[in-house]
Amino acid sequence: MEYNASGERQGLQGRGIRASTREVGKVVAVRGELAEVSFPRGRRCEGCGSCCVRSGEDAMLAEALNAAGAEVGEWVEVELPLRVSLKAACILYGIPLVAFLVGLGVGSLAGTAFFGGSLAAPLGLLFAFAFLFLSYLALARVYAPGAKASTRYRPVITRVLR
Repeated sequence: MEYNASGERQGLQGRGIRASTREVGKVVAVRGELAEVSFPRGRRCEGCGSCCVRSGEDAMLAEALNAAGAEVGEWVEVELPLRVSLKAACILYGIPLVAFLVGLGVGSLAGTAFFGGSLAAPLGLLFAFAFLFLSYLALARVYAPGAKASTRYRPVITRVLR
């Protein structure tokens, strides 16, 4: 941890690193504690799709936790903490990578044990891709929209602008 001139601890913000992603959008629908927010399409969100419900040519629609009590038609600031983004990236890329490597090892061991090593490499690759596919199926089920686990990675409306 670093400290500033007055001896106070400074986190990521003090070093010029943003601790969250903030966007401004317009609330288009409110359903209970959730709100659908329309954002202009930006370069930062291209290809991500983590919080985007629907995407058009010039706008994206995201579902956010309505912590600020925003109403339809109001402009709001929506935040997705960096910690949440990094955790989601680790889950979406790390778990399939580990599954691929485990499948590669299991397949190679099975090929060596049952076929004397002649089919270790092809069987290893077959198992690796099978484990990879199964990991994606499991992630899609656990983190499907509306699932309890997917709500942890939802952006939050932090304040109403106008």
